[in-house]
Amino acid sequence: MEWIVLGSGTLDLHPERGCSSHLLRAGSDRVLLDSGPGCLDRLARLGQDPLDLDAIVHSHSHLDHLSDLFPLLFHRLGALRHAGREAPPLVLAGPPGHEERLRAVFELLYPKLNRLPLTFLEADVGEAHRLPGTAIRCTPFPAVHSQHPRTLRLEGVGWSVAYSGDTAPCGGLVDAARRVDWLVVECSSPDAVQRGEHLRPVDVADVIRRARPRGAALVHLSPHWLEPDDAAEAVEGHLAESDAVLVAARDGTQLRLRDGLPAYSHSMVPGGLLEMS
Repeated sequence: MEWIVLGSGTLDLHPERGCSSHLLRAGSDRVLLDSGPGCLDRLARLGQDPLDLDAIVHSHSHLDHLSDLFPLLFHRLGALRHAGREAPPLVLAGPPGHEERLRAVFELLYPKLNRLPLTFLEADVGEAHRLPGTAIRCTPFPAVHSQHPRTLRLEGVGWSVAYSGDTAPCGGLVDAARRVDWLVVECSSPDAVQRGEHLRPVDVADVIRRARPRGAALVHLSPHWLEPDDAAEAVEGHLAESDAVLVAARDGTQLRLRDGLPAYSHSMVPGGLLEMS
């Protein structure tokens, strides 16, 4: 299992932090978690062909988590129609109503997107399911945000990851993150700055204490954090004791398991290891 943070930031412009998007590689399975602006560029830097994706799972429908879906599908349409490429239907997974909402946008932006071979998978909170064409099990949990939010737990043979998406403090995130190998969790701003329905260091520390993940990676870092490590230091300040590996993610941070233990590196270069724990 390898989880690559494609975008570690927010919609607030930052030259080194793209919007929310993550690539999960597990065996031959390739799944995109959210598709915020800039994710196509990050996929290109990794050498990951979007046509080889098996599924795209959205935590919610805010544009900083969704908007690159449309150029990605436009690319896919061109590759399938004009370049002689072939691929099985792409799975688009989201909450109830996901297909209706996306197809309405397709019709407005570029109606030919509705001709793409797509498989829509809609799951409400608590509905565990396997992503079609993969060996990955996905379970949505409740979140407190807007635009149909969920937190997500993804599992395969020998690994588990929880992804917060965007949420205010809630029991759903704690349930999703219980004893996972990696918790990928937003830490939007310092404790003194409340940014709507988002998590701050005091909230992240509470989730870590209650859910006891083996590792936690901080994402959705706004420019209020001058350096990513400032966010990790702030979370650590609320943790009297914790065995969890804690890392402030950057664009390109890769989360793995090494000898069964959480490990990470910072690099957007395939195979590059600039820092490893």
